[in-house]
Amino acid sequence: MNSFSLSLDPAQLNRLFPYFILLDSDMKILHIGDKLKNIYADCQNGNLFDYFELHELNGKGQFPLGEPLLISPRHTGGKIKGCWEKSAEQELLFFAGADYIQQNGLGEINGKNSATADTYPLLNAHHFDRILGNMGFGFIEMDVAGRIQYANKRFCALSGYTLDNMYQQMPDVLFGNDFFSAAYKDEDSEEADAALHEIVFTDAQGNQRLWLAGRAVNYNERNENTGWISICFDVSDHKSFEQELITARKDAERVATIKAMFLANMSHEIRTPMNAIISMTNLLSKTTLTEEQDYYIQTVQTASKSLLVIIDDILDLSKMDAGKLNLEQIGFSLPMVFSEVMQVVTHKAIKRGLEIHYLPPADIEISPVLVGDPYRITQVVLNLMTNAIKFTEKGSVLLTAIVREDSETYQEIEVLVKDTGIGMDPEFLSRLFDNFSQEYESVTREYGGTGLGMSISQKLVSQMGGYFNVKSEKGQGSEISFVIKLEKGKTTDVPAETKITHNEDLFAGRKILIVDDNEMNRLVASTVLLAYGPQVMIAENGEIALDMLNEEAYDIILMDIQMPVLNGYDTTKTLRAGGYTGVIIALTASAIEGEREKCLAAGMDDYITKPINEELLIGVIDNWIQKTASQVIAPEIDLPLYNLDGLRVISKGREDFVTKMIEMFCGQIPDALKQLNQASADGDLEQLSKLAHKLKSTIDHLAIIPLQRIIREIEAVDEGSIPAPKLAEMIAEVNDVLNRVMAELREEIVIRNSQ
Repeated sequence: MNSFSLSLDPAQLNRLFPYFILLDSDMKILHIGDKLKNIYADCQNGNLFDYFELHELNGKGQFPLGEPLLISPRHTGGKIKGCWEKSAEQELLFFAGADYIQQNGLGEINGKNSATADTYPLLNAHHFDRILGNMGFGFIEMDVAGRIQYANKRFCALSGYTLDNMYQQMPDVLFGNDFFSAAYKDEDSEEADAALHEIVFTDAQGNQRLWLAGRAVNYNERNENTGWISICFDVSDHKSFEQELITARKDAERVATIKAMFLANMSHEIRTPMNAIISMTNLLSKTTLTEEQDYYIQTVQTASKSLLVIIDDILDLSKMDAGKLNLEQIGFSLPMVFSEVMQVVTHKAIKRGLEIHYLPPADIEISPVLVGDPYRITQVVLNLMTNAIKFTEKGSVLLTAIVREDSETYQEIEVLVKDTGIGMDPEFLSRLFDNFSQEYESVTREYGGTGLGMSISQKLVSQMGGYFNVKSEKGQGSEISFVIKLEKGKTTDVPAETKITHNEDLFAGRKILIVDDNEMNRLVASTVLLAYGPQVMIAENGEIALDMLNEEAYDIILMDIQMPVLNGYDTTKTLRAGGYTGVIIALTASAIEGEREKCLAAGMDDYITKPINEELLIGVIDNWIQKTASQVIAPEIDLPLYNLDGLRVISKGREDFVTKMIEMFCGQIPDALKQLNQASADGDLEQLSKLAHKLKSTIDHLAIIPLQRIIREIEAVDEGSIPAPKLAEMIAEVNDVLNRVMAELREEIVIRNSQ
């Protein structure tokens, strides 16, 4: 060895890598670190694979050299953190074990056994010197004065300095980094052997790299301090990759959020007009119609339901992709599911001149009661049957089921749909279950559809623990089946059906309030309800509803969610805070995952989506009226004085802008009130109207709900429209509320400016 040779002996190596393992070419453990002896002394002289479990090998089953990894003692638990290295001559393999992690994740083990550092003889320091000189991590040694005595090849490569350039230099001065100062102290650790730290190292070329570095005091065999040593890993690439993963995850989450918002808006915007179309055509169909008019109505109803199916398919797909589609687990009759599907599709098949049949299982009967999700199974079977009929121009369509396995507790059933239709090319079969998949563009034009049905069916069956089988030949037809395993149930597992007999006096004497900003929705809901005898009142937004509920209570409130001025969530929260005990049912066009939970969390009692299903709506209302026979208590509503959300929207979330706006408000309002009071005292109604108009936008931006209606009435004042005493009361109310708002806002300004 030359004059720059490593002065490290085995005892010093123990302080640097207390859990090291030294192996020969046959994987025999020649020597282990002192701290490893304390927990696993039995492994000495044994075979590595008998005593340690290796989690990370490269593609050839070899040790990945120079990469941080973990190995696990087989009989003691926990993990050892380090990296593998080979000597230059490839004679010895060295695991640089630096830290031991217990299974509970609390860090280095504290317990010791009877084994000591002197139990086994140490190997010649020459072996360690050869290994450390070529290790995959940087190693540097300083004397007591802090001057560089040695650096291995890896450190030279990482730093960009040669050993000749570094020898006898002060590392903190040479590298411009306090970590390498002799006076450096790890403030987070009281131990001499400090933990690894992330440091930014500037190499000889001026490039900044992220290192993982540790340092320890260096002792000779007489336990004399001879300086200190440091090991370094370049983790820049790992950190960059980690950051890329974090960024990719955030991007994916942002895309998922945008997608959810888009679906929510799409659902709301489409379902709102669909509500009017479907509900009004249903009401129209109950009137006396000519045969031609009845045909037109049926056409509109069919088209509307088809559009609704497409909307629901897209929403279902979104729920499945997010893993948020919940399946029912209730008792049901599978033959009844088949019967209902046949009832729906038979007329379509006959209309196309096809034969259509259902064949029950030939050998083993289907259990009378099975437990699962009958609605989703119906959806899958209906999709298969609809596709078979759609793509079959002549011949037949067959639905059958086979009980593949029948045990005491479950049945494995294969549901098969067979047709003599156009069939599919082998190439298309591989993407049959892809989203929006159609064999050719011409297929979409001729047969219609979105290409979502099979994708959704496959996901549903997979979530049920089943799978699909497909056989098809172009021009020869198709056989598509799915296999699912269902538990056997009892009659008591089948939900009881409650059939409600509706009549025009069902809700006689009841009062129902419809809160919705959309005129079509109010018209549809009120028209449906009036046929059952209640008194129906309407409110265009939450603020108007609160005013109405201040005066009287209602048996049922049908609450829209997305409304201007005051939305359904906040209206409900205000009512509940005031002690309102009446039933509030969300009636919303938003049908996305989580919307029901948000409505219930806001204090609503139930949730119905638009378009309105008349049978469901009446049933839900009737159920709640029967549950709540007691008298409804009118709320004591304490409206919030103001809300800064409107300003945050305008400022795009900039709180400094919001602060400036409320400071401006507090500065201008006293003069505005002075002018308003003067115009009122002078009886100048025109000036009063102008001043109210100016205040209106400010009141709206701050959502000062108690004044929104009053300021508009003052704005619309003309000769004799409002009695003078009443007008004076309104002006006084404006003064009182705005003064209270200013007092609270001034307190908020103080808090904001102190942050």
